[in-house]
Amino acid sequence: MHRAQNQAGITVIGLIVILIPFVLIGYVVMRAVPVYFESLSIGDAINSLKKEPEIKEKSRDEIYTMIRKRLDVNNITSVDKEDIDIQKTVNDVKVTIDYQTKVPLFGNVALAFSFHKNAVVH
Repeated sequence: MHRAQNQAGITVIGLIVILIPFVLIGYVVMRAVPVYFESLSIGDAINSLKKEPEIKEKSRDEIYTMIRKRLDVNNITSVDKEDIDIQKTVNDVKVTIDYQTKVPLFGNVALAFSFHKNAVVH
């Protein structure tokens, strides 16, 4: 007579059930990381204004054009003109970028991100 042996291990269905959450988390991370890299590029673009000579003498439109060129070089399209606030005082120029972006996941589900970047040029 043969005795039934207990089998140890995981079935294919069990493996699939375990892998689904990891795959979903990986997919969300894959979709979110480029948004954060874009945010870093936007911060670098406005911080690079600190190296510009005589920026205090430039008009708001000229400063906006400088920012837009920097964003265009990095292929950043999520920032509109309404998202950029340029405040000029006697001693400095303050540039603030408040913007939101959405990243579609699947179907009608999307991730929404809100960023606030600013730089003060003395």
